[in-house]
Amino acid sequence: MLCCISHGFFPSGAGELIFAKNISFRLPITYQLSPYSPSFDLHHSPMVLHADEEHLKKTFTGQVTRSLTGYVVFALIGSHHYPVTLSFNTGSDLTWVQCKPCGQCYPKYNPVYNHTISSTFMNTMCEGQYCKIEADRVMRSCTDDRRCLFGHAYGDNKNVMGSLVSDYFEFQEMAGTKKIFHSRLTFGCAHSTVGNFNKEEDGVLGLGRGPFSLISQLAISAFSHCLPPPESYKTSYISFGDAAQTQGPGAYLILNKRYPSRYYLKLHSIALLDHQKKITLDGIPSNTFAFDDDGFGGFYLDMGTPFINLPQVAYHELRKVLDSTLLAYNIRPIGSSDPSGSCFEASFDDVQHISLVFTISLHDLILTGTQVFYENFDSKGVICLGVMESKSKETILGSFAQTSRNIGYDLENMMITFQDMEC
Repeated sequence: MLCCISHGFFPSGAGELIFAKNISFRLPITYQLSPYSPSFDLHHSPMVLHADEEHLKKTFTGQVTRSLTGYVVFALIGSHHYPVTLSFNTGSDLTWVQCKPCGQCYPKYNPVYNHTISSTFMNTMCEGQYCKIEADRVMRSCTDDRRCLFGHAYGDNKNVMGSLVSDYFEFQEMAGTKKIFHSRLTFGCAHSTVGNFNKEEDGVLGLGRGPFSLISQLAISAFSHCLPPPESYKTSYISFGDAAQTQGPGAYLILNKRYPSRYYLKLHSIALLDHQKKITLDGIPSNTFAFDDDGFGGFYLDMGTPFINLPQVAYHELRKVLDSTLLAYNIRPIGSSDPSGSCFEASFDDVQHISLVFTISLHDLILTGTQVFYENFDSKGVICLGVMESKSKETILGSFAQTSRNIGYDLENMMITFQDMEC
């Protein structure tokens, strides 16, 4: 992938905008506390790969685990192999890390990235392509000395600001070796971060559809992920290029000009399953999951959002039908300070017969009990609903609901595929 080990590995004047083609690599995904989760050997000698070789067909692997709120990638940046932990996000494009100086930044466990120690670090200048190109929710401006600044706003009132820069990124493959591609990744060096960010994470790895994402910068035609459930300690993978698995029933991607970087699909309806008996949610209007005339609303997949988000009318209809269904089994909602606000005195076994059905195009995506409910770690014998009321018209399939199945992003054919499997 993108990376660097020492200044001597790179040709002088290496270009800032080099695109890789026909790349194939896989990143292992494990639960954060897994005893099988690999760690970086910072002293391991790397293998150098040239990204501009047209027929590059090597397999590359790195390390991904689950954090408290999502899934994270462990990477090394620059000539001094600076370790960072990045949440990977399919709902946005820009990759960024906290950088020194960071006057207004959230507290985190790892030291703030010091880009000055990397001999391969480069500022993006105002004349550069990435300072001019149009991008979803990424604003640019210039300093007096022509360095490019950025600002990036997220939908949950978080935003980051800083300098647009480039350097080499490195991930570790399963066998312990490291491979390097001779192209820099353009990313954000954040000097200000506002909002509720996870202390475990140093930043974000953007996997959206826009020009700043890892997908676009490497010209990757497909990727897929199979996320293990939170209670699992097994290793799984996010795979890119030729290594991606895109088999199974699917739906065509929809472009929303207001938010072109997101992976939108056509969601027709939502229903409840109780022991395979389908219960329709008749109180949801037929246009609830569609875009309005201004491009707001719609349904998209987002690894950066933990839970399912439903518009107000859909959420309240689901809660009404779900509460009534569970009451027949003597399962009642209880008060909770949990983020979802919807908890029940029950175990997973008590709700295994409950599922949600998302009808996407002509495909029924069935979300089982463990993809819909989760354990409340603060209260024994309490489970909570992994569905939240959206503050907007958007419907989001978050990372929690994407576990235990392979989801393939076939960007050549503009499709997303779903295949149930043990991850």
